[in-house]
Amino acid sequence: MDSEVTLLFTAKSPPGIPKQLVHVVLNQNYNRTILPEHEEHVEDIWQQRLAKNQHLYNGSKFRYHSIQENPADGGATFHLGLTDYREFQTTNWAPNAEELRQLGSKDMGQSQAYMSDPLGVGSFVLTADGFVVFIRRSSTVGEAVGLWDIPGGHPEPKEVKGGSSKLNDMTITNLDPAEVVDEIFQSTLNEIRDEINIPLERLSEPVLMGVALNHTSSGRPSSEYFVRCDLPAKEVKRLYQLGGAEANESSSLKLVSIKDIPSLPSSPMWAEMCPSGKGCVLLYNSLMPDR
Repeated sequence: MDSEVTLLFTAKSPPGIPKQLVHVVLNQNYNRTILPEHEEHVEDIWQQRLAKNQHLYNGSKFRYHSIQENPADGGATFHLGLTDYREFQTTNWAPNAEELRQLGSKDMGQSQAYMSDPLGVGSFVLTADGFVVFIRRSSTVGEAVGLWDIPGGHPEPKEVKGGSSKLNDMTITNLDPAEVVDEIFQSTLNEIRDEINIPLERLSEPVLMGVALNHTSSGRPSSEYFVRCDLPAKEVKRLYQLGGAEANESSSLKLVSIKDIPSLPSSPMWAEMCPSGKGCVLLYNSLMPDR
């Protein structure tokens, strides 16, 4: 297994878990635990991150606490709290991130207790003629600059009724878990539309392949989805070149034959891929080794 990523949870059967079998439990106890001695340095760390990348901005996110398999129907339940991008940059990407994880294990029995761990989403997008979509991350993004990735981002609490872009303006009990599930799956499609410029109507309903952990960002979790596109690779490339709403987040597009995906981890491209992209590929290979 690649040292940058591990698979935390994998669906039991291919291609993955449909939306109707995915559930969410929201609880403020699933927020990160505050470590007072670290909080004194949070603003300084945030300002340093902003100074290095003027494109960064704060916004609320869902905090991943855990995922539980539902044996009765093969589904899964996310346990989520709330966090924001500032917390992510100042915990998972803090200079003392490894120390925070060690303290989490010592103090709370959980290495991620003091981490922001915003839930990410990523998509294994398969075109009608059998190609998988990858993008090279641009210099405007907050991490993994210049590496190959899959389309992805975060579900946004502000898109849910009762949610807000400001963490302090929300009460988690006011959020409807069913609407959060809707946002998780819709955000998956929205990221493909905005980054690749593929219209939503040309994309299938996502299915959850699993959850991967990114160890370059201190065990940050990303949920990965399988999505079919009914357009051929040539048309996807044309749409990408026209530019979508988030065209600035990538610099180029690469289409890899589905036949080459099983051997991708041993190819030269693997060394140029970011952990989220690797996790998505590993989940696909694990779920569908014979396809």
